[in-house]
Amino acid sequence: MLETLKTVGIKAGYSLAGLRDTWRTEPSFRQWFVIMVISDVAALIWAPSALWLVLIIVFGLLLLAAELINTAIEAIVDKTTPELHPLAKKAKDAGSAMTFVTFLALVSIWAGILSMDIL
Repeated sequence: MLETLKTVGIKAGYSLAGLRDTWRTEPSFRQWFVIMVISDVAALIWAPSALWLVLIIVFGLLLLAAELINTAIEAIVDKTTPELHPLAKKAKDAGSAMTFVTFLALVSIWAGILSMDIL
């Protein structure tokens, strides 16, 4: 049990290092974070139920997770091939699209909440 806790602590350190580095080096991560915070605060005010609030928070976190994966894809592609290559572009564009699709999911939840208020 103690060994498991030690392992979890080590892995948590890696995760925090990844968050710290991404925060420092990726303006897009900071921008998505601001959007998530604004969305979460708005949800605290306007979400019609706890379920809607949880959905907003979870999809905001998924948006950040998607951006972290996108950042990882970009880093490994840049390390692998610094020159422009169609497959490198495809990988980077797909990572970016993943973040955008996750954002659209968050927007869809907000559209659901706002349509409830209008009706």
